[in-house]
Formats: sequence, C-alpha cells, structure tokens
Amino acid sequence: MVKYFLNVDLKDGFIPDTEGLDFIDLERATAEVISGMRDIIVEHIQQGEALALRAISITDDAGHLMSIVTLADALKGFLPGIAVPSLV
Repeated sequence: MVKYFLNVDLKDGFIPDTEGLDFIDLERATAEVISGMRDIIVEHIQQGEALALRAISITDDAGHLMSIVTLADALKGFLPGIAVPSLV
C-alpha cells in the first residue's frame, strides 16, 4: 500500500490533505477520487447548490505531484452523450 494525499482545489481556496489515505497504486487512488468527485457533483445537483470543487491533486508522501483530477475528468463518461469542456 502507498499513502497518497488528496488535496482539494476549490474556486475560493485550497484544502491540503494532511493525513493521506492508503491505496494499492495511483490508478486506484485516481479511481477513488473520480468516484468521490461524482458523489459530490450528484449531491450538489440534488441540493441545488453551486459547486466550488475544481480539482483534486494527488501527491505522494514526499509531496510530489502524482496526478490532478479535474472536474471535467470526473464528468467524462458520467453524462453520456454530453461533451464536457475543460472547466479549470
């Protein structure tokens, strides 16, 4: 298991992950981030709230950037038949 940190980029700020989570690999961490972002999107739509989430950056325990998952990445394939332009 590898510890990854999921840092949240919002329209009005940045929330660093200070605890991290253990994943088998970066692919699994990315899949979990996409799933979590989709849950957040659905929740905001259901509640009629504006969405401040822009992206989640995944870093390793040394602080190296491993990946950035944007809102557009999370929406790919989630809304069939709808093209999603880059949002960040």
